[in-house]
Amino acid sequence: MSLLRFGVIGCGNFGAEFARILNDLEGTRTVAVVGGEDDSAKLLSEELHCETAASVEELVARDDVDAVIVASPNYLHKQHVILAAQHGKHVFCEKPVALSYSDCEEMMESCRKSSVHMMAGHILHFMSGVRQVKRLIATGGIGKPIISHAERTGWQDKQAGSGWKHDQVKTGGDLFHFIHELDLVQTFLGATVSVFLASSCVEPAHNVSSKPDHLMLTMEFSNGALGTMQYGSGFRWGEHFVKINGTEGAVLFDFKRSEIVVQTKNGIETFGINGQRDEDEDRASGYRQMEGKIVYTSPTIRPPLFLRQPMRLEMVCFRDAISGKQVDPAYITLFDGTAARSSIATAEAAMLSLKEQSWI
Repeated sequence: MSLLRFGVIGCGNFGAEFARILNDLEGTRTVAVVGGEDDSAKLLSEELHCETAASVEELVARDDVDAVIVASPNYLHKQHVILAAQHGKHVFCEKPVALSYSDCEEMMESCRKSSVHMMAGHILHFMSGVRQVKRLIATGGIGKPIISHAERTGWQDKQAGSGWKHDQVKTGGDLFHFIHELDLVQTFLGATVSVFLASSCVEPAHNVSSKPDHLMLTMEFSNGALGTMQYGSGFRWGEHFVKINGTEGAVLFDFKRSEIVVQTKNGIETFGINGQRDEDEDRASGYRQMEGKIVYTSPTIRPPLFLRQPMRLEMVCFRDAISGKQVDPAYITLFDGTAARSSIATAEAAMLSLKEQSWI
């Protein structure tokens, strides 16, 4: 395998870890990094013995960069992906790929014109338990999926936190920033055709432009199935799960316990989301320590153990694709735009529904 050289945009929690993985993975090296808070790029370059680019423009223009990891703040993804594509670089873009459907299309079109790969960073697809459920549902293990419900909730004091992750304009809001659940249910039930979103705040006299504390989303899917979701930071009893009911069985993704419970005609089976005891216990332990509070990742702390192996598998998949290997059918939707389009389209339609207070 010839050596593939990577540039990393965004040296925070995920970007820095991707840079470490690529510096260690067979056939890849991190040659330059840029961005991040304070001295994070400089510190990362010293750790990995690579270079620090003065700007994103400089990094994507380098002749010794074959591909780029875009792990910058959500609102910067579009300009960074397009810049990389215009310079002929393959691109891996962290979730959410974009903050609007039109931006997503523009980014993908730019990559098509430059004949480069663009991979969406939807990490759940690389967890062993999720892959097992995908196979189960695809082969009719729970019959026809007919209804789903998901919750990703907790409590956060209004004064807690600052920075771009607490700015809805820059994150897109909870539906965009925590887009994994939207991606997951559409992976199993198909694309949504209509949505309705309602919201409320803990304090009634809130600023209408502020971030809602509670989001209640209802979805209709193309196959006639229904789905509901709860998101928000105003829930004293925090939850994180996805339930999918079918005509012949059901599946529960219990993220707090890091386990999946499957009910079929053959009985009930339970297995880990990651499929490795130490990784699943790491996730469950993290939730116990959070005690229902919402905690954002810190750029100075490495991602937890339960994320590092799936991140590594993401980079292996991306490396192999840009090396010319055939993409595993299980991951095609991450390359052909399906996963990015459907999740972004649903999130955008939901926010429009909230604004207009009507089904979209």
